[in-house]
Amino acid sequence: MSKYDFDEVLDRRGTCSEKWDGLLDNFGAEDLLPMWVADMDFKSPPKVVEFFIERSKHGVFGYPAKGKSYHDVIVDWVSKRHGWEIKREWIVDVPSVMPGIAASLLALTSKGDGVVVQPPVYPPFFEVTESLDRKVLLNFLVEDEGWHMNLKNLEKILPSAEALLLCNPHNPVGRVWTEDELSALSHLCAKAGIPIISDDIHCDFVYPGRKYIPIASLNSEAMMNSVTFMSASKTFNIAGFKNAYAIVPNPDMREKLTKVLRGLHFGSGDLFGILGLETAYKYGRDWLDELILYLEKNRDFALPILRKAGIDVVKPEGTYLLWLDFKKFALKQGELMDFLVRKAKLALNDGSAFGSNGVGFARMNIGCPRNTLSEGLKRLTEALSEIC
Repeated sequence: MSKYDFDEVLDRRGTCSEKWDGLLDNFGAEDLLPMWVADMDFKSPPKVVEFFIERSKHGVFGYPAKGKSYHDVIVDWVSKRHGWEIKREWIVDVPSVMPGIAASLLALTSKGDGVVVQPPVYPPFFEVTESLDRKVLLNFLVEDEGWHMNLKNLEKILPSAEALLLCNPHNPVGRVWTEDELSALSHLCAKAGIPIISDDIHCDFVYPGRKYIPIASLNSEAMMNSVTFMSASKTFNIAGFKNAYAIVPNPDMREKLTKVLRGLHFGSGDLFGILGLETAYKYGRDWLDELILYLEKNRDFALPILRKAGIDVVKPEGTYLLWLDFKKFALKQGELMDFLVRKAKLALNDGSAFGSNGVGFARMNIGCPRNTLSEGLKRLTEALSEIC
């Protein structure tokens, strides 16, 4: 018997939701089913909601402070959830993951330096790197009965790089990198003297049969050559409250990152982001366990329907995202996105934003009640049947 109701369909329109209220600005239409922005259409854990309500009743929302328990809770979560024993002093507070990654690039690289990015990958990796006047060095993932890192090509381009951005689990392809893959990557980067900046925001979304491994947990070499970013925001659907943290075992790298963060003066953080993390990490474990099983059923419900409709999709090992391959339909990317909006009445992420090898793809968010997912699949398959 389920303790939590993930089947509840919530009306999110008019709630200052980018996913639902940003349709007109981003897609030119409002009568769409949004399955794009990577937040979920589920209520956060009851304890988190209750705590927010009680705290709100106080009525004063001044500058927040993190108590000692805040970092202790992070240490406990990372240990119990992921088997990685970290030290409290390794934790560096950041406002959210991408500003933290940007600060890491400022701390560990200089203008004009090369930064390795492995597409298809989260679009802000390109935006942040280029906006900071760093050069994007592309190491395309290889699609061969699944998605893999091209380590042979990586070895060739590392001499031109000063940092590598890793996404683990990977957005959008859903890979949860194995110990062997991460070990090989870590060794190549350490040998070349290239730090790894790892976005692990999806680390809590891993399906049974796979295990998330923080690259820094592999060995001392990996530990001293990496910065790992985590957050409770995506896990517990509290991304509206900006808050994240970096785990930086290397004291020199940690001091460089801390210095940049002081210079940017991000301040003490978001009040409800801080309180949300602490409450969720303390009381949200069983909620998350049930959520993973629900998302797994969503994944396994969607895949055969999509494949029967002629869409190629690799079974994701983690995240609540599906990377849909429409190349069989021979549509140009603009035609594909126009078809999804005008014919299928769906808002999906444009695959080309994830890199040039994302052309022909779109990203679908299945972090929603099954009725919502079913409706989205119905719209898509019916629209595709008209062009087959």
